[in-house]
Amino acid sequence: MNLETFLLKDKIQEIENGFKIKNGWLLICESTYDEIESKGIYCALIKNKYLEKYSSSHSWPINYGYEGKSNVYGDNSYQTYDNEEVEPFLFRKSFNIKDGIKKYIDVGEEFILFYRLFEEVADKQNRVYYFVNDYGELDEVIVVEPNKVKIKLKYLKEYITMRDMHFFISFEYMILRKTIDKDWNLEFIDKDFSNENYFYNHLIRNDMGTYQSWILGNYFIKPNVSKRSYLDFDNFHCEEFIIGIDENGEIILKNPKYESKGNFTFTYFKKEVLNKYYNNPIEYEIDSFSVSNKYFRLKIDNNLENIIPVLLTDLLILPENEQLHWKQYNIPITEDLKLSSTYYKTMILGNWYESPESIDLYFKHLYNDFNKKWYQKFGWNLYKPLAKEDEFNFKALHLITENNIKSFCEQTLTIVKLTIDRINEKEIVKGIELEPNTKGISKFQKFLESKNMDIPDLFEFLRHLQSLRSGLIAHTFSNSNKECKKALEYFNFNERNLIDIQKEIFKKSIRTFSTLETHLL
Repeated sequence: MNLETFLLKDKIQEIENGFKIKNGWLLICESTYDEIESKGIYCALIKNKYLEKYSSSHSWPINYGYEGKSNVYGDNSYQTYDNEEVEPFLFRKSFNIKDGIKKYIDVGEEFILFYRLFEEVADKQNRVYYFVNDYGELDEVIVVEPNKVKIKLKYLKEYITMRDMHFFISFEYMILRKTIDKDWNLEFIDKDFSNENYFYNHLIRNDMGTYQSWILGNYFIKPNVSKRSYLDFDNFHCEEFIIGIDENGEIILKNPKYESKGNFTFTYFKKEVLNKYYNNPIEYEIDSFSVSNKYFRLKIDNNLENIIPVLLTDLLILPENEQLHWKQYNIPITEDLKLSSTYYKTMILGNWYESPESIDLYFKHLYNDFNKKWYQKFGWNLYKPLAKEDEFNFKALHLITENNIKSFCEQTLTIVKLTIDRINEKEIVKGIELEPNTKGISKFQKFLESKNMDIPDLFEFLRHLQSLRSGLIAHTFSNSNKECKKALEYFNFNERNLIDIQKEIFKKSIRTFSTLETHLL
């Protein structure tokens, strides 16, 4: 341990930083203890009119386990809080039950009710509270761990603003040492430090043969200047979009009209924003770099798995109702700039791309490319061309963005229609001897065997995919359908996310193209 560590310089930096964690989060509870070093962080709400009293002291307004919630006094009077000036925000609970001591941290019910937070529980010591917006989307607000709690600053600031309160983060840091280095030239102090944001005491002494460095105090989180809800999206103009997060955890919004055409400022959207257009393939076209109809063509980066980057100025092309649609999926991201290499090389550097990066677009790219190469080799298409009335299936095919069985079935059925259902049986059976009632996949297997290709893994996948289509997607499910049950086991339906299963189907379909191309083309 060096002198700066003993002097708690890094802890002082935490205080001056306001206990802020990156991306708009705030640390409001943490406890670690050992024989040498200990750390304690806790919190409380202080009514504004009592701020001066508590902001001029290093003593904690509330201590661990002594929150003073719901008391009955000697005259049998009931009081919600022990101290009318101070309100607990967290509650450290401990229960000595037969199988041991159980401990966890609870969050004040007032805050949870204010935002109507949804609680997701792994166990009592590990919980996450979410704000649920009008579209059913979740935004993390509080994360509770066994000895640590963090909160998103923007929600806390709005809450204390609406309640006319300050938020205190109480802190204690201590280091104890039996000996110190002679060259430290240590000076003993017992000194208060304060400004508009904090008040703390730093004590350095030798206490009965032990050197002690101890910081105790409070940090003050102020309410906002004016009372307004950060979550009321009606307050924002529809043409404003998120371009980042500031140091207070606030999203930064900007109107595309005020952005210079020469700037490369990006805003980001959830991939779900495209579902509206995929669900109407007759009107809309979607590719690696755009979504369009006869009224507009918006340039996008459609090569990343979970997000859609868009140049802020490009959004000016959208009609007002389309801007409103995109705004509901607008999100901040942690990276300064996140683009696919395909988009960067093509749209920024001006070099033409070879293939899309997104697995669904890559599948469609390879599907067409493979069919062309097959035709050049054999003079006929392995996958028969779609009728004009069925072309919408190809346009609407995409990787699902939610764990939704309906969407999964629709998209998986499309993959089967484009591959297994479109195998050109008329051509592949020419010159091959077949048993009576041989079906399509078996005919294809015999064709490849005639080309000296034996690929059992490929046909295992195709048969299970066909069984999945027949037993779950195209028809109602039946427990008596043994082949469908085998397919569900093959794709591990009971334990996997549907998005991951569909990725596997895309990947193995792509592998089918590449395997056939390697051996035959």
